[in-house]
Amino acid sequence: MDKFVDIFINWQILLISIAAFAVMTVVRKIGTRKNKEGKVIGGWAEHRYFKMFMPAYPYVLTLALVFIPGVPLPAIVGKTVAVKILFAIWCGFLSDKVYQIVKNFLEKAFNMKFGVDK
Repeated sequence: MDKFVDIFINWQILLISIAAFAVMTVVRKIGTRKNKEGKVIGGWAEHRYFKMFMPAYPYVLTLALVFIPGVPLPAIVGKTVAVKILFAIWCGFLSDKVYQIVKNFLEKAFNMKFGVDK
């Protein structure tokens, strides 16, 4: 069981997952327009096609990150393309969970509310 945890939850996976949700947060922040009161009034990040494909974006981002040379990957991933794709899918799945954990931690630690208000 310990080897299983070492393979599927390690610092490389967390790094790639955090990078994916950080990029998505920046993209959503840049693509959202707000009025003077701070309410969301539009922007390309609020477009229906962007929102329709939003669940797939973490997988695309992690897939791109896995194939960038120099990104740290676990030794088990190696050079095989199929294993890299499976690793990217796992990191994309975890990016949402990592986002929720980090967001909840920051909200409790700093007594602030993060996210887009509607």
